[in-house]
Amino acid sequence: MANQLDAMVSQCQRMNAGKIRMSFKRKDGYTIEITARRTEGKFDDEFGDKELKYIKKSMIDKIGSESNKEADDIAFDIINVCQELLGEPQFNSVDEIVNSTL
Repeated sequence: MANQLDAMVSQCQRMNAGKIRMSFKRKDGYTIEITARRTEGKFDDEFGDKELKYIKKSMIDKIGSESNKEADDIAFDIINVCQELLGEPQFNSVDEIVNSTL
C-alpha cells in the first residue's frame, strides 16, 4: 500500500498538481477514496476552516427556527459534515444541536 501512495504523490509532483484523487469501488458495496494533496494547499472546490465555521454557524442559527423537519434534517447533515471536516465530534440529534451552547 505504501508503494501505491508514493506513486500517487509522485504523479502529483510530475503533474505539478496540488492534489490527486483515486477511487476504488468494491463488490461489497463500499468505495475507497484516497486523496494525495499538497500540505496547506487551498483549492477551489474546498472550504477552509473559516468558511466551514461560517456554514456551521449559519446552519445552527437556522436549525429549530422553523417547524420544518426536512429543513432541520438537512441542516443537521450539513452541520455534521462541517464538524467532521473541522475535526470536531459529530452531533447525535437535532435536539443536541438546539440545546448546545456553541
